[in-house]
Amino acid sequence: MRGGAAATPGIIPRSVAFGDADRSAVTLSHDGRRLAWLEAWNGVLNLSVAPAEDPRTAVRLTHETARSIMPVLVWARSGRHVVFFRDEEGAENYRAFSIEVETGTERPLTPGGGARSLFWGSSRRAPSEMLFGCNARDRGAMDLLRVDVQTGKSRLVFENDGFSRLHADAGLALRFGERVLEDGAIEILEVGTDGRWRPFLHVPASDALSTRFDRISEDGRSVFLLDTRGRDKAALVEIDIATRSARLLAADPEADLTQVLYHPDTGRPLAAVAVALRQRWHLVDPGFGIALAKLQADAGDAEIAVEDVADGLDRLLVFAERSDAPGEYRLHDRRSGMARPLFRDRDDLDGVTLRPMHSVTIAARDALHMASYLTLPHPEFRGGPLVLCVHGGPYDRDRWGYSAMHQFLASRGYAVLSANFRGSTGFGKSMVNAADREWGGQMQDDLIDAVSWAVSEGYADPARIALLGTSYGGYAALMAAAGTPERFACFIDVFGPSDLLTFMASIPPYWRTWFATIRARLADPATAEGAAWLAERSPINHVGRMTKPLLVVQGLQDVRVTRGESERIVQALRLRGVPVTFVVFEDEGHFIVRQVNRLAFAAAVEGFLATHLGGACEPYDLNDAPSGMRVEAGAELAFPALRVGSPARD
Repeated sequence: MRGGAAATPGIIPRSVAFGDADRSAVTLSHDGRRLAWLEAWNGVLNLSVAPAEDPRTAVRLTHETARSIMPVLVWARSGRHVVFFRDEEGAENYRAFSIEVETGTERPLTPGGGARSLFWGSSRRAPSEMLFGCNARDRGAMDLLRVDVQTGKSRLVFENDGFSRLHADAGLALRFGERVLEDGAIEILEVGTDGRWRPFLHVPASDALSTRFDRISEDGRSVFLLDTRGRDKAALVEIDIATRSARLLAADPEADLTQVLYHPDTGRPLAAVAVALRQRWHLVDPGFGIALAKLQADAGDAEIAVEDVADGLDRLLVFAERSDAPGEYRLHDRRSGMARPLFRDRDDLDGVTLRPMHSVTIAARDALHMASYLTLPHPEFRGGPLVLCVHGGPYDRDRWGYSAMHQFLASRGYAVLSANFRGSTGFGKSMVNAADREWGGQMQDDLIDAVSWAVSEGYADPARIALLGTSYGGYAALMAAAGTPERFACFIDVFGPSDLLTFMASIPPYWRTWFATIRARLADPATAEGAAWLAERSPINHVGRMTKPLLVVQGLQDVRVTRGESERIVQALRLRGVPVTFVVFEDEGHFIVRQVNRLAFAAAVEGFLATHLGGACEPYDLNDAPSGMRVEAGAELAFPALRVGSPARD
């Protein structure tokens, strides 16, 4: 290794960095008596249940061997069943199942056959029933089903005719629906007792990505919104349903309120969270002040998430997260004021050197400020290789905390930087709206400005910088390869679209409401002007300017970014003689879920970066790992020491 990488201590094994957490998706039953979580068994996540008083006596209820259960677990109000979801082959066709805790009896709750289902609510008034959205009838519409989790019997509550979201009250009665309009605005309607829909709220397109209908109070009299209408940062607002009058409950001057903790009995807010560089809690209900202060004091320098609250507000399940240590789950008893540690999320980090994540603010060239996060291989690291990690969405964000990718790369001798470029959420609607029609434009400038900051601060060698992006970040990697190849040594595109026209044409039917949003913020492919703009901002049309090595990763079951997006760009690059490695996963979609595949993906990333940036690399042999990964091209660039007979193909 060269430069800053020379002082790097021992690397973190791939099996640790990208292995499944020992416990994840932990949830507390409504009576506070039981815990459920996902736990890895032979590399596959399964459901375990235990008494809250003694998690060591956990019992495994599922026996998956091929593909992990999805990280969404829901307790039935009765406390007798846990609901979970399976997704076959990564196609995002989630199917709901219930399992009886005492007997292990399992029942399907929603249709299979390629239908997609989502959990939409439960009620203490009907403890064995839940609401689900399901597109079995029409792949483009999520109908509302009411299902008995004990028997599996369901009935259609509402045949959806175009609503993007539906909201039921505490009695599981449908009350509100949201429609995305042609211009990207959102219309919220209320259904009357006569079955007729009437206007309730209008959310302009400029607020649509930062305003959210959050909850209906238990008494059915109030709606709570995270609302940017009339302001830049999302505030918590209560609206009286009968009078339409609004009342401000909480706000943060620097960031959106993004999460609200509600009282389990009244459905009214207790506190809300905003995240600028770091997390900030805002008290809403003064009666919760002592408990919130206790939660924060117990956490110290960690950031806390209240994962679940038992009925009566007697017990709270809390997760304390740090950037350089395992996270810890705790059970807080509000009445006694005592907190009891339950377990950490990862035991395999014992004895592993983890690097702290530093919060920094980077100014873009137009003075827009980007909340960013930097992880260094060691405190004295300067002038070495750097990897810029670009998040997907793009209407999403990076935040402080434990990052497997940051730790993995830092242990191999790279500085790692994540920057919340324009379009990132959580920083106000002006930050989101600054990205309108800026895909491939100012959004790319922000990434270059982040790299320039790292160089000017002395953290990065300008000749050894890589860009690694997933989904939208993969698109950004391809656009940087075409637009600013001189600023990077290499690029990694994971599930990124290369042609915005074909990308928009292949959007799944159940995303048709999202299509209105993306069309409003990019361009309309149905118009000549819009099609021309989309073509101009598509990497596939700028391959002639790409010269630096690329690693392209594709899930063959991806319904968002289909295989053609990657295959076309790889073929065009190979015709021009540009070094490109093409890796596909036969059994993954838009996310790499299977542990063996995550380890194979990590091997491809570190091998590619070691080849082009000179960092450390753990040996890997494709013959030894039964993953779904196949190297279609350029194996020698990521796996230079492949044995003869490996499944690579070039």
